[in-house]
Amino acid sequence: MPIQNKTLLILGLFCVMLIPSVKCAEGEAHRVVVLVNASDPDSAAIAKYYTEQRGIPEANIIALEMSTEETVTVREFVDTIYNPVLNALIDAKWIRAVKATGRDFVGRERVSIATHRISYLVTTRGVPLRFANDPLLLGPEIEQFPAQFKVNNGSVDGELALLAGPANLPLAALVPNPLFQQKTPTSLDAKRVIRVSRLDGPSAESVMQLIDRSLQAEAEGLMGRAYFDMGGPHAKGDTWLNAAGEIAVKSHFDTSFDKMKRPMDERDRFDAPAIYMGWYRPNAYGVWRKPKWSVPPGAIGFHLHSFSAVTVRSTKKGWLGAFVNQGYCATVGNVYEPYLDYTHHPQLLLRALLEGATFGEAVMYSNPALSWQGVAIGDPLYRPFKVGLDEQLERSMDLPLSTYLSLRQINRLKAEGKPDEALAYAREQFVLQPTLPMAYRLANLYAASGEIQKAAEALRLVRYMSNFVDDDVVLVQEIANLLHQYDESALALDLYQQLIARKGQAKALRIRLLEGGAKIATEQGQVTLASGWTLTARKLKLPPVKVPAKQNQK
Repeated sequence: MPIQNKTLLILGLFCVMLIPSVKCAEGEAHRVVVLVNASDPDSAAIAKYYTEQRGIPEANIIALEMSTEETVTVREFVDTIYNPVLNALIDAKWIRAVKATGRDFVGRERVSIATHRISYLVTTRGVPLRFANDPLLLGPEIEQFPAQFKVNNGSVDGELALLAGPANLPLAALVPNPLFQQKTPTSLDAKRVIRVSRLDGPSAESVMQLIDRSLQAEAEGLMGRAYFDMGGPHAKGDTWLNAAGEIAVKSHFDTSFDKMKRPMDERDRFDAPAIYMGWYRPNAYGVWRKPKWSVPPGAIGFHLHSFSAVTVRSTKKGWLGAFVNQGYCATVGNVYEPYLDYTHHPQLLLRALLEGATFGEAVMYSNPALSWQGVAIGDPLYRPFKVGLDEQLERSMDLPLSTYLSLRQINRLKAEGKPDEALAYAREQFVLQPTLPMAYRLANLYAASGEIQKAAEALRLVRYMSNFVDDDVVLVQEIANLLHQYDESALALDLYQQLIARKGQAKALRIRLLEGGAKIATEQGQVTLASGWTLTARKLKLPPVKVPAKQNQK
């Protein structure tokens, strides 16, 4: 069956569902089904913890014996996951179905008529992540597919989403998601897609941390900045990320856009990353590999790469494991090559979340393909924007990250055409929250209004802060550069000396600090200091010396 005909079939058989409103989402916990690998104690422990925290009935846990490996064969997937899960859901009346006669080409039991009452199916750490391609089980329709779709590998979760689907869907290629970008409600009798999300990561502890931090963010509201790293290999991906960034700006997040070709790294500001979306590196690197980086509770992480989820148990390979290990609570990726058009669309994911959707709803809304390569890690019930900005400003201003709420309010006042009110509010909050981000923002507001001396005065706050954490280094450097610009060069040079004295910095960041500090030192007449920093920077830029292998001696 050609891909386009397959699309028509699916759209004809499936309903199109509305992203449920906040009221509809209430009480969904009782309709969450949790899948456990009975062969993995961590899987059961995570399920127990999650159901207790979310008030999900213990009876909603389904435990089955399966492989503990992340990757299984097609046969293993069908025999130990797909068929057992289907029958368990039917037996428990989660799915009401009329079974089709016999089995399909790969051995799947199928249903000819089905509907279900599942809000979300949650797979837990220990349940296999993906199944490998089997050329012997591609099926008779394979010749009709384009070359890139002549595979039957995929994510376990993407296939489980079709447990209640039509009986004649091949495992090879993909199934267009009928819920993709759809907000128009139709009859629930036609509901044939199950929303699947995964609680998985490098360790059981990291997954339980994800659960806790999601609940914390849902109660307090997500706080922090937004970062969008473009400059990838395809214009369409950059367009998506730019659109996602504009959505964050319209929601008044303090937002950074990096449109350089080089990937964002330690040289770029990255404090309090509540939202990070970027591409195009195969594995997490730099700040995303630092477990002590201050990631806000509930943070949303997205890195667009074909193999971002080849494993979720590693903090070095792919992206999703590193995200979870660092404290991100909502992320999506791909287990094999998906091709760009068939990955989660970041702008749709973020838009749905900001409109009040749960993570599970937003994942389905932003994912164009099922029975394919996509996987989502996060609590599907998590709603990062359950608490709106106004409510946050009323009751959350004494929390560690509340200064970022003030930045959002400043942005909102400016967007409403109230620059004077924005400046007055910034001054007021600076007194209450004398933080580096607030000082930097207030200084920029003063400078925009031509009040340079007041801008410099706001930045002088930094002289009382001597213990900078890694998250602050780039922001402190930007403050130092502004101070130099505002004729406070002595203080700027002192800041550079503090930053350069820090140990364990990435090479690119250290070179940037040395070169920036050398310019100011030169202008301040500190020639010896400037020369030393310049020389050190030059040495760091040199390629490493290759030591010749020792020749074999007789």
